[in-house]
Amino acid sequence: MAKFGIIGLGNPGSNYIRTRHNTGFWFLDEFAKQNNTSFTQDKKFCADICKLDYASTHKILLIKPTTFMNNSGSRLPSLLKHSGFLGSNIVVVHDELTLPLGSLKISNTKGAGGHNGVKSIMAAMTTPFIRVRIGIGSKSQPDQSLADYVLSKFTQVEADSLRIRLPYFVNALHSIIDSGVEKTMSLFNQEKQIETTP
Repeated sequence: MAKFGIIGLGNPGSNYIRTRHNTGFWFLDEFAKQNNTSFTQDKKFCADICKLDYASTHKILLIKPTTFMNNSGSRLPSLLKHSGFLGSNIVVVHDELTLPLGSLKISNTKGAGGHNGVKSIMAAMTTPFIRVRIGIGSKSQPDQSLADYVLSKFTQVEADSLRIRLPYFVNALHSIIDSGVEKTMSLFNQEKQIETTP
């Protein structure tokens, strides 16, 4: 039975809910809901985790590190080993400010692209992983720092737009699990136009 470790990036705590940098957390929360399950806290490994069976052919471990974004990878190897997922297929879902809101880009590891959460995971993991990047759009105010922008909250219109796109994001993850990353990239990275207005 194939195994997938799916990691969503974000910051823990109520202050960060609905912020752009927590898009990975949001996606995993929604994916867990669709599979009628929820997260439990694992204090030993500083993460919220959720295990589920997928189509009776795959085992999936959903992980939301609670070590804050810049240290997202610090406990991952130990958690994956303890859970029996070390050496499994690893997928990292995170926000991407270089993509328009609601866009999706799937790739193999490559570089961190300036994302500190991805950078932390790359430093901690010895094996490659798949990146699922969800566009949060670029900042509209030139004098706003990138840190302030990614930690700002989505407007209601933006949040509604992302929710409209949620089935598309979920389908992409299903495709990775069912068909592999190469086929998924060829299918989902070719999207030309995004309609996100509710």
